[in-house]
Amino acid sequence: MPEPEKRSDKFTWTYALWLLPFLAQNWLYWLHPQWTTSLIIWVLTLIAVAGSLCINLAQRRWRRLVSLLIAPLLLLVLLRILAAVGITSDSVRFALTKQTYLAEIERTDLPGGEQRFRTFVWDDTFLEKTYSTLVYDESDEVALPRGEQSTAWQQRVQTSCSEKKECVDLDPGPDEYVSVRKIGEHFYILDNYLPNAFP
Repeated sequence: MPEPEKRSDKFTWTYALWLLPFLAQNWLYWLHPQWTTSLIIWVLTLIAVAGSLCINLAQRRWRRLVSLLIAPLLLLVLLRILAAVGITSDSVRFALTKQTYLAEIERTDLPGGEQRFRTFVWDDTFLEKTYSTLVYDESDEVALPRGEQSTAWQQRVQTSCSEKKECVDLDPGPDEYVSVRKIGEHFYILDNYLPNAFP
């Protein structure tokens, strides 16, 4: 005679909610960028998932166990769908903070109608090195393939770097990779991957 189905053993999507704090800290880290907060959330999520796995295994609640195992996949599919329609953590952050950056740019005085160029720290998790930079480039030349920027653009960047320390290096070195992606009109995020000098 087959064992009767346990009333508490059912498929549930609520396990996906357990992972929301973990995802939220990835989406909202810029509000409070501290590794300790991220580490605490990660450890608590790991403890909750491991504990639930053990309890469901011990009580032989197979449907709940499968639900717990597929919860990350459901969230991953959701995140992929959001990214496909242009909703990412960077796009949400930019939408919420764009006016602040525009106000800062408007205060920039330029001689002779020169095109504006500004950079802002986008990832300041580490104190010694910035890995992501928000770039406002009125000429949009930062998005051109490396080496196709005009001499005027290169001079503008050099001047900006020497005077205001607003540096953009599209060719950082052999151990690093730089990507530039557009996030708004004249706004780009420059990401520095595999940095060779960790703080």
